[in-house]
Amino acid sequence: MTQEERIRPVIRQELATLANEFAVVRVSLDTTGNGPRLLVEDVETGEQIFLSPLELACLTQATPDDRVEWMRVGAYRDERTPRPEPTGEPEGVQ
Repeated sequence: MTQEERIRPVIRQELATLANEFAVVRVSLDTTGNGPRLLVEDVETGEQIFLSPLELACLTQATPDDRVEWMRVGAYRDERTPRPEPTGEPEGVQ
């Protein structure tokens, strides 16, 4: 237990464990930060991420192409589509 956890207890409510043939994740509501956020944990690797309401709202604005790129993890990471280098010109001007 960290010093901060001794002073301010960790308050989490597990909401769900989601699983399919590719992954298992645990989703919890975390209230230890400045505001509520979701904690998403990869059960297999232990990796985790906290997502604020703003970050979650941004996810809803992602395009299908954005989401495809997020799926390229592990052995598929090298297959990501390279992003064009910024030219400093306004978009559409070359």
